[in-house]
Amino acid sequence: MVGVPGRSKACVTCLKRKKRCDLEKPFCGTCRKARVECGGYHRPRIFINNTMEDHNKQLTKKERGTATGTSTSGDADSSRSNPSSGSDVALLMSLARTAYQTKYLDLWWQLYLPNGQRLSKVVTSNAMGGWLDAVHEMNFREPVLEKALVAMSVTAVGKQEGDPVLKEEGRRLYGKALQSMTGAMRDPKRATSDSVLTAVRLFSFYESLFGQSEDAAEQARSWQVHNAGDLALVASRSPYSFISGYSHQLFCDGRTHLTMSSLRRRKRLFLMDPEWKTIPWLKRAKTPRDHLIDVVMDMTALFEDTDKMKTCLDPLKKEFLRQQLIDGFLTLKHGLLTWQTLHAPDYHPPTNPDNLPDQVSPEDLTGANLMTLFWATAIVACSNLDALCRPHGAEYHIEWDLDEFCGNIVRTLPFFCHPSMGLFRQHIAVYPTTVALRYICAVGASRLVDERRILADSLYSPALAGVRHFVVSMNDSSPVDFLK
Repeated sequence: MVGVPGRSKACVTCLKRKKRCDLEKPFCGTCRKARVECGGYHRPRIFINNTMEDHNKQLTKKERGTATGTSTSGDADSSRSNPSSGSDVALLMSLARTAYQTKYLDLWWQLYLPNGQRLSKVVTSNAMGGWLDAVHEMNFREPVLEKALVAMSVTAVGKQEGDPVLKEEGRRLYGKALQSMTGAMRDPKRATSDSVLTAVRLFSFYESLFGQSEDAAEQARSWQVHNAGDLALVASRSPYSFISGYSHQLFCDGRTHLTMSSLRRRKRLFLMDPEWKTIPWLKRAKTPRDHLIDVVMDMTALFEDTDKMKTCLDPLKKEFLRQQLIDGFLTLKHGLLTWQTLHAPDYHPPTNPDNLPDQVSPEDLTGANLMTLFWATAIVACSNLDALCRPHGAEYHIEWDLDEFCGNIVRTLPFFCHPSMGLFRQHIAVYPTTVALRYICAVGASRLVDERRILADSLYSPALAGVRHFVVSMNDSSPVDFLK
C-alpha cells in the first residue's frame, strides 16, 4: 500500500531472506549476486474465496435442523422467510468457483504473456501461442483442461509470490487434473478432442516450468511422458483432422515441442512423413516457422540412423550407412540454406543487453524465436557432419561460421531475460540454450570466452531460472556448473 509508514519496498525474495535489498529494478542486485531467483517487487494480495466453504457449512447446519424437525434460528417458519432451493446452491457454488478461477487465471496470463498482453497474429503464426485462443474457447467445456489450467495458474502465482501454501495447492490441483485425464481417455470422443490434446500439452508445459526435483533428470523424464501421450493423441487422428480451426493451430504449435522431444529420444518422428507435412495445410499457407520445423524434424530420423550406424558390426555396411548419413545431413543443410534465403527475418541480436526497450515487440519476439531455432539447428547439423567426415579425412563445404551462430544465440539470451518476456520464454529459449551450452563445452575454454561469460550470467539470472533447471534436466552431458 503506497504511503503506509513502515511498509518495506524491498523485493519479495529479500524480504523472505531478511536481506538488505538495493531496490534495483527489474531484479535486485542482492539476489543477482547471491544467484537466487528474485521475486520482484509486485506483491498483490491473495484473497481466498471462502464462499463455497461457508455456504456449505450453513447448508449442512440447516439440513441437520430439518432432519431433526427443528430450525437453526429457533423459528419454525424461518425456512419460508429465507428460502434456499437446490438451484440457488448450485448457482452460488458456480459463482464462487468462477471468481476463484478468474482471479488466478488473470494473474497467470500476466505472468505468462509477453508484456502481459494478448499475442498478436504475427507472434501466434511464427512464434507459437496460437493455442491460447483455443484455451480460452475450450476451457469451460472440458473439465480436464479447466483443472490443468487452474493448477498451472495457482502454481505460477505461488512461485512468483514465494508462497509455499499456494505452490502446494497448485501441485495438488495438478495431481487431480492428472487423475481426471484417466476418465477422459476412457471416452473415445473426449480422447480425440482438441481440448484433451490441449490439456496434455499443458501438462508437459507444467513439467517444464515447475517439475524440478532432487533428481534433476526426473523433470525431463516427466516432460517426455506427457509428450509421448501428446504424440499418441495426434497419431490417433488423421492429418485431415488438422486442416482448419483451432485444430490446425494446435497441430502447428505442437510440432515444435514434439520435434524437440524426438530429438532428445533420438527417434524418428512420424510427423516428418509427406502426408503429415502437406495435408494439414491444404486450406492454409505455411508460415516461415512451419517451413523451418519441416527441416528441423528431418533430423530426428538422422539421429536414429546415426545410432544404428554406430552399433553396426559389419565394416562394409557401416561405411555404407555413414555415407547415407553424410548425404542426409548435407540435404538438411541445403534445406536450412534455402530457408535462410527465402524466409529468414531481419533479426540481429542485441549489441547492448543493458539498453533493451521497455517492452518486447512482436517483430523482435518472432525474429529471436525463428533465428535462434535456425542457428541452433545449423550448429547441430554441421557438428554431426564434422563428426562423420573429419575422422575419415573427408571434406565438405560449410557456408556458416558456427562460432558466430553460437554467439548470436548467446547474445539473444539477455533478450529472453527481458522482464516483459514473461514465462513465454520457456517455449522458445530451452532448445537454443541447450545447443549453445553443448557447443561451448565442445570447443573448449580458449574459444568464445566472452560468450561463455554472457551465457553464465544469463543462465544464472533470476529470469532464466526455470530455463536453467530444465536445461540441466535435459542436458546430461553438459553440466551448467562449469560456467560458474
